[in-house]
Amino acid sequence: MALEREGARPRLLIVRGSFATMGGAERELLQLIRMAHGRWDVHLATLDISEEAQELMLPATPTLIKPPTNLNWPEGALAEVTAAASKAAQKAWAALDIPWEQFDVVHLSVCRGTLEILPLIPSHLPVNYHCLEPPRWLYEDVLHRHPNGQPKRPLWLTNLVFTRQRRRDQRFVRNLLKRPKSAIFGNSPWSQILLERTYGLPSDPTTTNGHPPRRDSNHRPLEGSHVLPTVDLSNWPAEATAEEETERGDVALPAGPYVVTIGTVSHVKGTYDTLRSLVSTPYALVQAGGGSAEEKAALIAEGERLGVNVVCMPRLTQAALVGVVRGAHAMVSHAHHEPFGFTPLEAMAVGVPPIMVDEGGFHYTMTGSGAGVLVQRDDREGWLAAYEAAGDGETRAAWASAGRKHVASNYPPESQLEAIERIMAPFLSDESV
Repeated sequence: MALEREGARPRLLIVRGSFATMGGAERELLQLIRMAHGRWDVHLATLDISEEAQELMLPATPTLIKPPTNLNWPEGALAEVTAAASKAAQKAWAALDIPWEQFDVVHLSVCRGTLEILPLIPSHLPVNYHCLEPPRWLYEDVLHRHPNGQPKRPLWLTNLVFTRQRRRDQRFVRNLLKRPKSAIFGNSPWSQILLERTYGLPSDPTTTNGHPPRRDSNHRPLEGSHVLPTVDLSNWPAEATAEEETERGDVALPAGPYVVTIGTVSHVKGTYDTLRSLVSTPYALVQAGGGSAEEKAALIAEGERLGVNVVCMPRLTQAALVGVVRGAHAMVSHAHHEPFGFTPLEAMAVGVPPIMVDEGGFHYTMTGSGAGVLVQRDDREGWLAAYEAAGDGETRAAWASAGRKHVASNYPPESQLEAIERIMAPFLSDESV
């Protein structure tokens, strides 16, 4: 479909099943909508959105397409076995009045309940599927373990429970890839690799950001690609602001030096691995990013057993979070195959050394940055050496200088918009069919 309106903005319907979690993926999409304000004409379709999410889109005010009340997602073991949430989402999408004729492109954001809209999308519309990562709870066991790594249930049973949901996910993606003018892309070279492993779609992770996929004679994609997120440096200023200093002063932090890890207390975020890496060091662990009271208490207790002071943060404002990070000896993560990895870039932005496990997206966001250290998960001596290097003033200053330059040059604010536009371009021009 070509844009027939001279000088017209692309008209996108952005679809995300739910904003209930309000984690990194949700915030990334809301930032994309903010950046697109005035550049794209955006409608947002969702089955579950909070006032917080709507406020975070400002000054963008996309037209919302949603049910009168948020979808009550089915939960529990029976719901998982029967794929009840997926079926409920498909029914809820069908009940909405969506003006398909008003859009040039449909942009799907990976989430439970998103792909279920696919059968309703008219066949002539291009469809982008921004699959930050294939649904990990369906294909990996890292989300089905307690924070200490113990399985929540026998892993064979977990695999069995999600069989029907995996089949539905695979079927939706197959149908997507059969559509002319469709595209599927991850948010990093690593997640592009995962698309190939999970869905069998060929992938070359060395392709550039927003590389349009090769297509067959019917304009169906022959490969996956990736679209990198961006980092809003205004949220991570190089120098502390008065607001940051005030709000950091209200946060209870360890008396001595500490490292900070960001993410829910969980196995997938490697929280216990980070804790163990600090044994016999002078550093406390500050954890920010959520977790149940029981999980936090267990982490603190394990820290006491190992001789590491642990402080779990309450929900922090952005200014307070920046202050906590800026005051850290290092930003550390042992997350299991993080799809992209914002945290090392956020640390670089404020001049704090990122020390990350050499897996997944971290490998790609840090390699060539000139800042911080990548360490193999089980390399005990490597972690200790990295913590020592982060304490050297000259090294720390060099990393701080290189790191912010790396973020500014590789993840500028409009680069994500431009990458998505490169993928959409063939179907928004007079040359499209």
